[in-house]
Amino acid sequence: MRASNHQECVHEVLPRLSRIAGALASFLVAAPSAWAQSDASPQPVAELPAVTVTARKREESAQTVPISMTVLDGQTAAAVSAPSDSNAGLARSAPNVAFADSGGQFGNLFVIRGVGSFAPLSSDDTSAVMYLGEVPRSVYGTPPALLDIDRVEIMRGPQGTLFGRNTQAGAINVVPRLPTFKREFSATAEAGTHGHRLGELIANTPLSDTLAARLAVRYSNLDGAVPNVAAGGSDGRVQVGAMRGSLLWLPGDRTTVAFTGFYDRRESDAPRFVWLQNPQFPQSAVNPAGNIRWRDAGASLRIEHEFDRVRLTSLTSYQDDRSFQPFDLTDGLIYAAMTGQPQALFNVPYADYVGIHFREKTFQQELRLSSLEEGGFTWTAGVNYFRSRFTNDTQAVASPAAFNFQAQNGTQDNRIATDSIALFGEGTLALTDRLKATLGLRYTHESKDADYLFTGNGNPATVPFSSHSLNLSDRFLTGRAGLSYDWTPDTMTYATVSRGAVSAGYPVVQVNGVYGKAEPPYPTSTSWTYEAGFKSMWLDRRLGVNGSVFYNDVKNGHLIVFDPAQLFFGSASLDYQSKGAELEAVASLSRHLKLSASAGYTHAELVDVPSGSSTGAKSGNRVPNMPKFNASLGVQYDAPMRVGAARGRLKAALAWQYVGRRAADVKESFDLPGYGVVNARLGWQQGSWELYGFAWNLFDKQYLVAGQAWGPGVSSVRVGQPRVVGMGATMRF
Repeated sequence: MRASNHQECVHEVLPRLSRIAGALASFLVAAPSAWAQSDASPQPVAELPAVTVTARKREESAQTVPISMTVLDGQTAAAVSAPSDSNAGLARSAPNVAFADSGGQFGNLFVIRGVGSFAPLSSDDTSAVMYLGEVPRSVYGTPPALLDIDRVEIMRGPQGTLFGRNTQAGAINVVPRLPTFKREFSATAEAGTHGHRLGELIANTPLSDTLAARLAVRYSNLDGAVPNVAAGGSDGRVQVGAMRGSLLWLPGDRTTVAFTGFYDRRESDAPRFVWLQNPQFPQSAVNPAGNIRWRDAGASLRIEHEFDRVRLTSLTSYQDDRSFQPFDLTDGLIYAAMTGQPQALFNVPYADYVGIHFREKTFQQELRLSSLEEGGFTWTAGVNYFRSRFTNDTQAVASPAAFNFQAQNGTQDNRIATDSIALFGEGTLALTDRLKATLGLRYTHESKDADYLFTGNGNPATVPFSSHSLNLSDRFLTGRAGLSYDWTPDTMTYATVSRGAVSAGYPVVQVNGVYGKAEPPYPTSTSWTYEAGFKSMWLDRRLGVNGSVFYNDVKNGHLIVFDPAQLFFGSASLDYQSKGAELEAVASLSRHLKLSASAGYTHAELVDVPSGSSTGAKSGNRVPNMPKFNASLGVQYDAPMRVGAARGRLKAALAWQYVGRRAADVKESFDLPGYGVVNARLGWQQGSWELYGFAWNLFDKQYLVAGQAWGPGVSSVRVGQPRVVGMGATMRF
């Protein structure tokens, strides 16, 4: 079975690689010659630009950091990610990274190298944390808009030493652009198929010799494409609004103060459960249609001061995240298939209905010291305090027409408080001119208090009232140790061993309270990761090739089991292991033409599952939502051109992203097939104006991003976004 799946994966991918490579080659040959009056003249090939990252809390060249990571600049990130689906685009652009999009109120959930889950149990139950300017975003928050950003750093492997709690699988840091002391303004407008609309404004100005300000605002809309046969219309609409403002103050030669505030708003009625076996797939039959609404706001203050030998950094942040998800519990198509009853029986509006209100307020304060000199020993040390107050207010009712959803008959009022403090430090010592050793440790202490209240609505299968107050404390040590060796100024190899952890906690949704029982906590998940890799530059730094191999051993991994009888995702703490490799390459073929490619392979499976486990999982089953293989190819072209008397620049980008076959759940009930998505953009810039055409999912591939098994022959899936083709214009001055 596994051999055939592997062969099927190879047979699927190789023809696609050949076709895409051929298309890229044709594009490269045709682009310069397509303009009879171009300014084309022989140009020397340029070396690849240096990429600066802050993966170790200091500015370094990405090629010198012994961490497997993918770095996307702002232009590339925008080219590979649709505004309505940004996190999925990021994941498809990096080897061995998957975005978990099962349609709930969690917008920032990733699986890296097979480590992680496709649905969280709480607001901090994630193995890969997303950051905006080093500030962690809630897993239940909106995806950060890739608006006016400098770069995205996708780090694979445990990053807990410096990035902190719950980065067992890795970390994704979105780095926004900061204000500069130069006046800038740009305005962008787009329109396309499926009701796509986008408006964007970016402004930057100095306010004085020491103070500068920057503002970025965006609104986008995409209409739905899944017909709703119960409520009418189409489901799948996504509206995104984002605003970010920042101030940069330089009170002295050695002090920098940066303040950033943001506001994100998102609405989506994309259906979570679409009946897979429907002959007219895809169709939805929920009434009313769901409409998840997020509203996130926050601010951060970063102060840096350089002393003679050390740098002091203070990072203070506050966030207020809210979401509301109303949805029909019984999709008429799914429940008619399960029960044999008429579909109309389940189409009564609000007969089976739940409204979930989440809110989380977080505060974080970090202080750290780091060495300034790049000498024989560099180090970073600090202390971090994190505070979260999470609430879940849910009102639900279920009619006896479908199944008797005990957990969906009543009101939940749940409160979870988290306080965490950590001490951390990491240092790198040059043992010789070429050999360096790195050691980092982080000690974390957490306390969590949970208050659960359930009030029944008269259903005899539930208790009329239950209340429980629970608490736990958790302590864990994470860190990493490694060696790196510089064979040449452009070639480095490294090996690391890392300890990762995801803290214990309480679920935000009650399952047992309806029976008068307390919710059991889920345990701490721990892991060991072993990794070896290389980073290299070739052909006078015109070709960069990086690669790594890894092995993860995870204990008590926080996985999820879907319970169709209660329409909940329940906890499944299971051991699993993953191993694999990733390879990335980027080439500068000329001053105007750049190629990039990546491939990832992950074999992740459950181990030591107790016989007869209530989860239905078995040892050897694949970790869900993690493809065995993913890959990407991209080309970017930017060159001066002349069309008639007009002189300007031709800009083009083409990206192909492939996601392989993966298991839908821990029981391997069924597989989600592999798919490939092509995004393209072609534009002409003249003076302060740029006109362009674009396409996301150019070949209109219908793909599936998540799935659940409801019973024999009845499965549901979440459908990916359709093809969008449009035009846009940008004015800059």
